[in-house]
Amino acid sequence: MVEFEIVKGDITRFPAEAIVNAANRYLEHGGGVAYAIAKAAAGDPREYIRISKEAMREQIGRGYIEHGEVVVTPAMRLEKHGIRYVIHTVGPYCGGIWDGDKKEKLRKAILGALRKAEELGVKTIAFPAVSAGIYGCPLEEVVKTFKEAVEEFRKEARGVERVYLVLYSEGDYERALRVV
Repeated sequence: MVEFEIVKGDITRFPAEAIVNAANRYLEHGGGVAYAIAKAAAGDPREYIRISKEAMREQIGRGYIEHGEVVVTPAMRLEKHGIRYVIHTVGPYCGGIWDGDKKEKLRKAILGALRKAEELGVKTIAFPAVSAGIYGCPLEEVVKTFKEAVEEFRKEARGVERVYLVLYSEGDYERALRVV
């Protein structure tokens, strides 16, 4: 059975086989967790952007990804922490407004990454709070959606054993724990 755990930490150093990047649809990694992952993986974020865009063209066949689609890139320097893959997904932009459409887009983004992890044969995957930071979705709703998506994924999971939601700040971590 797939276990879901909320933890406090730095996702760029979290010892999961795959980590998820909360990317924009063009994989430009310009800020937030996307920039932190790009910098930690390649040293030079511009190099990781180049690698990500090349992978997107190869895997998706176009220069952008939709909600629910994912692109996989190598972990590069993150391998020293046990990370093998970075799975890029796109959550909805909320700007403080949460509704059913945004929840569905986030659910698709989470499930897309979980299914890709299954396909890659990894047992552990770590997510940041996709859409909760720069994209402005309410953290509490993001956490609820993660919990529901993992429950849905349990029915089809064969190899993934643990899903982590990694929160950087103590305040976000405590707020997330109150939701579950």
